[in-house]
Amino acid sequence: MVTLTDERVASLRRRRAEEAAAAVPGRAARARARIDPFPLLAWRRWLLRLVLAFPYLVIGVVGAPAATLMSTTTPNLDHLAGVAGLSWSNLDLTRLGEVWPPLGALIVAVVPGGEMGLAVVGALAAGVFLQKMIEVMHQRRFHPVKTLAFGLALGANPLFVYTVTQNLQGFLGIALFGLGAADMLRFLAGRDTQAGFRAGLLFMATSLVQASGLLYVTVAALAAPLISLARRGERGARASTILVVLFPTFSVLASLAFLELVFLHSASPLLVSRISYDPEKWAIVPHLVTTLDGFLLLASMVSGWLLALLVRRPGAILISTTLFAALIVGFVLGLIPANAGGNIYLTMIVMGVAILPAASTTRASVLITTIALVQVIIAWAAAFNRPVVLDWMHALGTLWGGLR
Repeated sequence: MVTLTDERVASLRRRRAEEAAAAVPGRAARARARIDPFPLLAWRRWLLRLVLAFPYLVIGVVGAPAATLMSTTTPNLDHLAGVAGLSWSNLDLTRLGEVWPPLGALIVAVVPGGEMGLAVVGALAAGVFLQKMIEVMHQRRFHPVKTLAFGLALGANPLFVYTVTQNLQGFLGIALFGLGAADMLRFLAGRDTQAGFRAGLLFMATSLVQASGLLYVTVAALAAPLISLARRGERGARASTILVVLFPTFSVLASLAFLELVFLHSASPLLVSRISYDPEKWAIVPHLVTTLDGFLLLASMVSGWLLALLVRRPGAILISTTLFAALIVGFVLGLIPANAGGNIYLTMIVMGVAILPAASTTRASVLITTIALVQVIIAWAAAFNRPVVLDWMHALGTLWGGLR
């Protein structure tokens, strides 16, 4: 006869209680979230990713020359110009500061095909990202209609298409941050240790692929204490779990700062070289309350507040507000380029989906779905109020007219 340990007995009891709760009508929302991938078979997951990537791939390939028809430049063109002429074989710390963030610059440098190549990579990455976000919603037992609504709010708008095909660094930063936030929630609230390590690595990649990535990680650090902890009551549990999530990012940045101090005798981080503070950019603050475009930006934050109240997570209101403020600061510091297009909207909606739990009542679920559909309208309205996105859509129309 085999005697089980107390820990395993407790684990079995918890699992049986969760299965019993799932079997009782009205209590499924409190049951353990699914952890299986979606779709279950690997070939189906890759097929779904390719299907989701296909429309962006077509626009990226066919519409690649549109960037040259615009009156302004796109982030991809700016990044290509920034890495032109760099020799990666003898890149020292001084030059590294010029191409910060290093991982994002390396991706731009090694991808062949110029603007078209970056658009293709962005489209393929978008397929993987959307599949993973659908998987997150599936694992949290979202109703298919709600999943479809948030999927449309994420990917079916010009802001997303422009970012995917014209701002690879920006899109990768947003995607990695969103997936990291989802894994952070799974780690903190669900005791999933693997998800915690994944979140740490994803946040580290975010800080190395996009100039504003460190702001995202800082918001994650501030948000972590607001998330309900599964290991509640255990001494030091919150500090240790947060350390697991944030350690990779700050260890890498601290290592780079140490190398800079030793070899360049400078105590200023490399990231400082990318900061271009412009006091005039603070005009975006009154812009938020005096223009339609500003109201649409605020609407993305207010939608996050409403979602937080509907799922009874008032602490998420502070998360949405902090993230919005960080994005504004990033714009003022020049970490988010003026021609980025939809970074603020996309980051807010991605964060909302990443940390949103399943609704506990049918009424709340219907209201959440309604808010998701409203987000689709907000995204389209915002696209027609962003000069750079309008310029790009006009260039696409001109290019399409020429092809016909």
